[in-house]
Amino acid sequence: MTTAVVRAPESEDEWRQCHRIAAQGFNGPLTPAAEEEQLPKFHRDRCLAVVVGDEVAAWSQVRPFGQFFGGRRVPMGGFSPVVTAPEHRGQGFGSRVTAAQLPIMRDRGEVIAGLYPAQTQLYRGNGFEVAGVFAGRTLPTRSLHHLRPSASVRLRAGTADDLAAVKGCYARFAMTQNGWLDRPDVWWDNIVPGDKIGREQFLYVADGEGGALAGYVRYAHAKARPPALGYTIQVMDFCAAEPDVALALWRMIGTSSTQAEHVRISGAVEHPLLLLLPDQDLKTTDEIRWMLRVVDAPRAIAARGYPAAVRATVDLDLADRQCEWNAGRWRLTVEDGSATLDKGGDGDVQLTSNAFSALYSGYAAAGTLRRTGLISSGDTRSLSALEAVFAGPTPSIADFY
Repeated sequence: MTTAVVRAPESEDEWRQCHRIAAQGFNGPLTPAAEEEQLPKFHRDRCLAVVVGDEVAAWSQVRPFGQFFGGRRVPMGGFSPVVTAPEHRGQGFGSRVTAAQLPIMRDRGEVIAGLYPAQTQLYRGNGFEVAGVFAGRTLPTRSLHHLRPSASVRLRAGTADDLAAVKGCYARFAMTQNGWLDRPDVWWDNIVPGDKIGREQFLYVADGEGGALAGYVRYAHAKARPPALGYTIQVMDFCAAEPDVALALWRMIGTSSTQAEHVRISGAVEHPLLLLLPDQDLKTTDEIRWMLRVVDAPRAIAARGYPAAVRATVDLDLADRQCEWNAGRWRLTVEDGSATLDKGGDGDVQLTSNAFSALYSGYAAAGTLRRTGLISSGDTRSLSALEAVFAGPTPSIADFY
């Protein structure tokens, strides 16, 4: 029987096998042109493969991101893709090539990992848990036409020259949204090619002070679903902290109602538009819950932010099969918006890495995790303290990676 080995791809043939497996697994084009376009985009120093004989059976790639929690950037690695060749499925290779990345991520300083699961249970076996929502919602374009800013806001068409200011505006806004990505330049280049602005993507901005932007919207036109005519407006980015700027941007989109019957957006689970629209006609059309895994528990706790008014000390007993450096008893101390996780304590709250990850993101409250058995012990005081420490709206995300 041929032994399966986990290692980085070594030859161009193995990299081409990786591309073919991913293209087939995710219904991408299997053409020489697509291969030549995609191969240079691989993060080759961030890939591992399961190799059986001279075949790549499965492989994984970890993209370099940050993710915002509590107003602070947490270093994060995003798995994209994890894929197994059809003839090798059912042998645990996907799980194996995922777990093998975790110690490497820790060494790089990526203290949490994220992914969009095709199969939730596979990643639960590696310590991941559901941690936030990526949702697509639609609403009638005419509903946005009813919105009115209380002050005059001047909007203008953006160009590729505005991209630096757009990145800055996004970063300031994303920091306030639990779960949003800190996008590296390589990701910006992927989602907003400068030569597509004004042709395949449309950018509108509101100028702020000192060359900064007060807000922007980036969208595209998509084919409307029959029997609707015209097109659908697909909003890819919307960032505006001030109410009047947000209202002006939304209303501008609403002026397309004569041609675009619907607008599709993503964002928070309870979207702020629900508080502004004349009717409750913001409908969820599709959604997926992304998963998170704490890779380095003490550094992950130190990296994120917390409610400034919360002071708490809670003793944890953390079970972690893959990342043994996380396992054991820890004392969580929170004060003045920061926290530490130090070895010790009496282990009052017993939980797995899965529960710890869902708690860390703020997706699941400690009481919920206790009722489902994912936290196996803990008194009322400790659970209440954990709920206060990780309190916040359900994490969302603006990117599908």
